[in-house]
Amino acid sequence: MTITILLSDATAAPQDLLLMPMPEHVSLERGRVAIDSAFTVQLSGYSDPRLPRAIDRLFQRMEAETGIPFASRPIAGPDVKSATMQIHCDGPGEQVQSTRADESYQLDVTDQGVRLTAPSPIGVLRGIETFLQLIVLDQQSFFVPFVKIEDKPRFRWRGLLVDVSRHWEPVEVIQRNLDAMAVVKMNVFHWHLSDDQGFRVESLRFPKLHQKGSDGKYYTRAEVQEVIAYARDRGIRVVPEFDMPGHTTAWLTAYPELASVPGPYQIERSWGVFEPCLDPTRNEVYAFLDSFIGEMAMLFPDEYFHIGGDEVNGKQWNTRSRIRSFKARHHLKDNGDLQAYFNQRVQRILAKHGKKMIGWDETLHRDLPKSVVVQSWRSQASLAEAARHGHPGILSYGYYLDHMQPASFHYEMDPGGKEAAALSSDESERIWGGEACMWAEFVNPDNIESRIWPRTAAIAERLWSPSGLTDVRNMYRRLEYLDQELELMGLRQHLNNLEMLQRMAGSQDIAPLIRLSNLLIPTGNGVRQRTRKYSSLTPLNRMADAVSPESSAALHFNDLVKSVLSDRSHAAEATQQVRKALTNWRENEFLVKPLLENSFLLQEIQPINKMVAELCSKGLQALDYIESNQKAPEAWQKETADLLSLAEKPQAEMLPAITASIKRLAEGAK
Repeated sequence: MTITILLSDATAAPQDLLLMPMPEHVSLERGRVAIDSAFTVQLSGYSDPRLPRAIDRLFQRMEAETGIPFASRPIAGPDVKSATMQIHCDGPGEQVQSTRADESYQLDVTDQGVRLTAPSPIGVLRGIETFLQLIVLDQQSFFVPFVKIEDKPRFRWRGLLVDVSRHWEPVEVIQRNLDAMAVVKMNVFHWHLSDDQGFRVESLRFPKLHQKGSDGKYYTRAEVQEVIAYARDRGIRVVPEFDMPGHTTAWLTAYPELASVPGPYQIERSWGVFEPCLDPTRNEVYAFLDSFIGEMAMLFPDEYFHIGGDEVNGKQWNTRSRIRSFKARHHLKDNGDLQAYFNQRVQRILAKHGKKMIGWDETLHRDLPKSVVVQSWRSQASLAEAARHGHPGILSYGYYLDHMQPASFHYEMDPGGKEAAALSSDESERIWGGEACMWAEFVNPDNIESRIWPRTAAIAERLWSPSGLTDVRNMYRRLEYLDQELELMGLRQHLNNLEMLQRMAGSQDIAPLIRLSNLLIPTGNGVRQRTRKYSSLTPLNRMADAVSPESSAALHFNDLVKSVLSDRSHAAEATQQVRKALTNWRENEFLVKPLLENSFLLQEIQPINKMVAELCSKGLQALDYIESNQKAPEAWQKETADLLSLAEKPQAEMLPAITASIKRLAEGAK
């Protein structure tokens, strides 16, 4: 869907702007600056190579959005007033971007033109993204409205984790996601580089790690450096994660002598928590880690280094008499104490190489040094507990993208909410932000972008914008526009899905299949793992892999249904639109049926296709009762309730996206 905003100088308000994340302070005024081929940019004050490159991208994006060829590039010379857009950077900021980076900026659009000022290059990058989102059109031209923006992030850590261990992602996919992260002002790319299913970085000191632990799919050192440079140009830090002491089967495939139990080991192909684990009692393990971390510390410049530390079941530790004796000698009462011992030794190795530790919330222990950042994935309570114990913390609970929750669910999850809301002011300062997590059991290069975007933008706004910004409906309005912007700049969240649908349908016309796919949503990671046995070799080429996590068609339909039931002034018009949509969707059952019958990949979705049509029929019948002011018969109500109950059970690992709306109509028919 293409969205055009027509912004009237006379009626516009700040909330009408399609900005995401919404800035801290916005003041919209009457007036505009036209965007045409005469547009120029002047850079003054401090500059480093990032800023001219950012201005080049600015022009490229403007050309893509407007179709206008811009001949000009940054203007040199002292007369800053000669340019349409004046960018001033006060100073250099940091050599290596850190959690302390100043990302603030001020953007003023007046009759004097556009002026963007920032204390550092990072702030300039953030301000450019806001400016690009301000470009709209009306009956006259492309333009940006007169506006005054003062902006800075609420949280210092606004990240996206991408797991490339369970399924590999090539560099170009990583770069496209970095582009999208920059648009929504995220600043940490958390690169999950090792797990039971793969070790993904070239190591010169321990080459068997990537030779035996990767199936040949790993990043060369040059590619890692390319990604880091690409991210830095966009104001994004790259934090590597090498999981230890558990989730290390790929390590042990290459170096079984590090294991708690003798090998040999093979790369895991399935999903879950596995027993292989590093041996925390042997000095040889720490010597290996010292050398490995030293190598990776030189490759990754960020001050933080993630050691994982999650889901260590300790079964191998329990079976070894030598390890049990070690615990007794060192007065370690259980495996939690043993893992804390391991973490302390690794933390000292990291400090030796100039790095600070991050670990998942299982690493939290009374003996853990307070400098360690705790990433909470199990609950907000664990985030608050870490803060009370003196640790900086980042929240990932509620931000797991593989659970296929709607954007609204993530939007309502706040690092400062629930248990964290009861923290003291000093403790609250230790809540650094959050990270969206894209775990890769069910994603590959074909569908990862559709699983991350646009929903992650809702998380990005929660981490950047003021906490009082909670209007979900307005969020969705802006998210839909942002989705179009991301696609325009090269993200493949929709294009890849269309290609997957065409692959499933073969040479057949996929228009009916697209209509059906728009009414389906996939189930989350947990449901899929319980449904059938999957492995890293299982093709991800089914409808459940192609449909988007959230249906924009269902969202719009739900708004119409609400109008039918509650907004009497628009009920007639909304009823007509609801009836038309339900009729078209019901008739689509027969149009799509030949495609489903003729493709082995699509045959499994015939029952859910029929289910969608039956839901549409019930919706139309409910409309009849509502319009005639007649109460639906008891038999109809029971039959409809039974159908809705069936619709809430996954079929082919998917659910109809309109079930909740049909349920509302059925309630209205009572």
